[in-house]
Amino acid sequence: MPVTLKQLEAFYWTASLGGFVEAADRLNLAQSTISKRILELEDVIGGQLLDRSSRTLRLTRAGEASLGLAADMLSLELRFREAAGGAATFSGPFRFGVTELVALTWLPNFIVAMKADYPGLVPVPEVAASIDLFEKLGANELDLVIGLDPPPGSTVTAVPLQGVKLEWVCAPGFGPAKDKIPLKELNNYPILTQGQGSGLQRLVLDWAVVNGLTVNQVVQCNSLNVLAGLAASGLGITFLTASYFAPEIASGKLRIIETEPAIPLLHYFAVHRAQDLSPLGARMAAIAQGCCDFSARSLPGR
Repeated sequence: MPVTLKQLEAFYWTASLGGFVEAADRLNLAQSTISKRILELEDVIGGQLLDRSSRTLRLTRAGEASLGLAADMLSLELRFREAAGGAATFSGPFRFGVTELVALTWLPNFIVAMKADYPGLVPVPEVAASIDLFEKLGANELDLVIGLDPPPGSTVTAVPLQGVKLEWVCAPGFGPAKDKIPLKELNNYPILTQGQGSGLQRLVLDWAVVNGLTVNQVVQCNSLNVLAGLAASGLGITFLTASYFAPEIASGKLRIIETEPAIPLLHYFAVHRAQDLSPLGARMAAIAQGCCDFSARSLPGR
């Protein structure tokens, strides 16, 4: 009886994710199906690939020697299907994560472009803080993350996207009288920020502290729209993308405070695992490069 790709797939994902439940979730199969396929594979080769004697699933020596080959065979199968069938070969869910700013701006355009090139895919976006999304990428729960400050190392590939310019903003009747001030003058005012998991918040506040700002945080909220509303209500000063909130600035609900030094440009990346079996992470990162536009509004005229 020959080894099947379905058996190799069950073995690979169980070993890579560390359990039958995780592999079943990944492959959208019953746990019993995963176990059955691995037992069938072990029966074909005449030896155990997984050590089931402890609570933690471990590879046997045969399993360790075979895992890389299983990955190569599954990768070749994907390449063959793409060469023979083109983009239509790829179907099913594609799980990816974006930060709120991406969701507010160019996420709809990204999904439209994704579907145009790969009509069989079902985009499954998750909106969260960069740090949480990168953890899920490392755990194989997401296949692509669009965010700030990607983790270092050779396990991921970070494709550079457009930078985003942030400005300090507040209500017209609040804050310093002048529209351009030294950064340290913001010490006199309460600061409204996102939560601790936000890469945007961490990068800006780390930079601000290095440049002499003592941050007096009075509110933490992960919604940029809520922060804009709180700033417009005169509760404090926050930092936002002036391009996205241009209508609020033009209507006088918010005003920009220029500081010396100004907040540096922050760079976004489309990040995928470097050694993924599927090429989709890299393909979607390339599509993201062409769609990235932080001046867009996902709901024009909001």
